[in-house]
Amino acid sequence: MCETMVTAALFHGMICSRSCFNQRELLRWENTIYSISPEDGLPLRLAVHPSGDGVICFFANSCKFFEINPKGACKLKASERELPLLQGLGIQNCICFSGDGSLLATGGKDGHLRIFAWPSCEIALDESQSHRSIQDIDFSLDSGYLASTGEEGACRVWNIVELESLVRLEREKDEKFGYCRFSRDGTQAFLFVSITRGKRGYVGVWNMMDWSKLGLKKLADASISALAISRDGKSLGLGTIEGDVAVVLVRRMEVTQLIGSAHSLSVTGLEFSKHGRSLLSLGADSSARVSRLKKFEWKEWQLYAMLLGMIAFSGLLFLLFFQSSLSDDFWQFPMGREQPARPPREAIWGHPGSLDESYGL
Repeated sequence: MCETMVTAALFHGMICSRSCFNQRELLRWENTIYSISPEDGLPLRLAVHPSGDGVICFFANSCKFFEINPKGACKLKASERELPLLQGLGIQNCICFSGDGSLLATGGKDGHLRIFAWPSCEIALDESQSHRSIQDIDFSLDSGYLASTGEEGACRVWNIVELESLVRLEREKDEKFGYCRFSRDGTQAFLFVSITRGKRGYVGVWNMMDWSKLGLKKLADASISALAISRDGKSLGLGTIEGDVAVVLVRRMEVTQLIGSAHSLSVTGLEFSKHGRSLLSLGADSSARVSRLKKFEWKEWQLYAMLLGMIAFSGLLFLLFFQSSLSDDFWQFPMGREQPARPPREAIWGHPGSLDESYGL
């Protein structure tokens, strides 16, 4: 029986956990950062604290915190910190920290939603019947809201300040909500939710001001099984049950890059790198893959600089055209003092005495 390995994916915010790695692993540069003994069981869910100082790991009936060695290679060591309030919670389908790291949310397989203050682990919200079974959770950028989806296809939003359920998003009879992510750019307050209609994958957008639905867009030919958003909020990552991975530009809600058959089975997890240049995807086939993103977007100052450059270049061409000696001589009019003086009157009317001599006057 082999030990369970915890593998660093070099992405701040996600660490992979798998046992008995496939020899045909797509993640070629993996490094084992901690070995867990069989007595501890399998690590089911992992979450990296936003400060980057540690990783919380949930097992079937226990929880441990591991400190990240800040010096040299990325290594984990078991922390001496005790987490008594996080023990015996059962199987957790999803866990996540808030953006400022002050809250920890857990979503249980039994539908139990909990929010803890971190690092005291004091319970802030305890909802035992939030869903039949929680599928996904996500904090808003300001940590004021928490969205949760359940396997029954519902999506709820929780007010963390008031510690109560705020709204249950409406859906059509043929729709099933899957995964949720709040916007991250800090200017537009949106909630993105994956939706399954028939066998196709859609993403719906809700306005956080009044929780009205802004629109719906089909982005995948199969049901969406994983959802992620980049740190700058400009891109969405989608994974499907057929193993495909897609990158969506939020501004236009269009697929800008499609990686077909990234995994042989469904995609189970996605995470963008810190600067959004790569996308980590995990598959149900125990594989992990890092895909380089084809991402280039003109910034506003670059557009203005290009426009000014074009204007300056056009002016230069204009001067060269009218002053170059190679241009047509027809256009080289004499200007200013170089113009000839007015012709004398005699050149036009002739000399007055010439008329008298001609007619004998």
